[in-house]
Amino acid sequence: MSFAHGVIPHGAPVGADDEVTLTVGNQVLAGWQRVEVTRVLAAIPASFELEVTERYPNAPTIDVQPGEPCIVKIGGDLVITGYVDRYSASINPAQHTVRISGRSKSEDLVDCSAIVGDQKSPGFQIMNGNTLAIARSLAKPYDIEVQSTAGDGPTIPQFNVLLGESPWDIIDRISKYSQMIVYDLPDGSIMLAKVGTESMGSGFAIGENIEGASVILSMDERFSEYEGHLTSVLVFGTEAGVNTPTVGEIVRDEGVPRFRKRYVISEQFIQGHEIVKERAVWEMNRRKGRSYQFNVLCDSWRDATGKLWEVNKLAPIRAPVLKLRDKSFLIGAVTFRRDENGQHGELALWPPEAFFVEPAGPLGLVTVEDVETFNAAKKGGSGSGP
Repeated sequence: MSFAHGVIPHGAPVGADDEVTLTVGNQVLAGWQRVEVTRVLAAIPASFELEVTERYPNAPTIDVQPGEPCIVKIGGDLVITGYVDRYSASINPAQHTVRISGRSKSEDLVDCSAIVGDQKSPGFQIMNGNTLAIARSLAKPYDIEVQSTAGDGPTIPQFNVLLGESPWDIIDRISKYSQMIVYDLPDGSIMLAKVGTESMGSGFAIGENIEGASVILSMDERFSEYEGHLTSVLVFGTEAGVNTPTVGEIVRDEGVPRFRKRYVISEQFIQGHEIVKERAVWEMNRRKGRSYQFNVLCDSWRDATGKLWEVNKLAPIRAPVLKLRDKSFLIGAVTFRRDENGQHGELALWPPEAFFVEPAGPLGLVTVEDVETFNAAKKGGSGSGP
């Protein structure tokens, strides 16, 4: 990506209000000396930790109990809607320290068990639902909304679940099948989305808004050729035409300077043949994307337009001394931090390919066509895998 006149706009507007407040019930607590709020792409939940080393942070008393609903704001911007996980306080002759930490509402999707069917008689199958509908059904018992900018996703006729799995375990699996990434939003809901194509209002440039930065460029996990196979062994015999170690097309990474071969095993029992090549292409792109990681410590929590840094948004980078010139990477993680060293934004960025979702078949999906094909193959018929 190129920029007019070689300029990358940067920095938050002068006077941007970055006061951090924690609201619990009727209390609005501010004056925090240490702040850490973190959001990560393709993972949940977002988290916060707030600390003050005084008598109290701008309140006569702090009446906060673990488990209470709360919201965290930076200025007028909502950043987390969730619950207080822990309250801790310590005292000595010199000071009184209060620390409060918590996570987004989506924590319940990670910590708790999935409820399928009646709570008194849990089921083991989800029938005829698309990705969005299934995610909503799993999130509903925990009062969590699910949104999507990637559509409803494909319909899954039958999906088997294991008793004790968390909703996140299941949502993570079906989102891979649907080629979606999942992350939570400031209002406590979760989002199903594709890799972002929208950009922040500014980026990062050495000598301007970058206070510290590092880049990791790697080649040890990249390969020149990726060759896709359905399975690693011959399962039913070549005459059956099902689950044989069929060679997919070879995918090449031209950026690898020497011959390095990698076999990619899809391991999809049913409906796997179509995924073999997609799996090889994904493996190449993912590894290529993850071979570039840019970490930056910047002087603001906001871009030049006053918006807080957001995951799944592109940001331009100019750091020629670190071998990055006029690149645009995707924000994969952001931490808003304030401590004795001042106020900073800490971000990790990768090329968008680093977040491409692994192609996968729906575990537990068995259709009538699958059964007929499987039976025909066992009898030595001419049918092939779907």
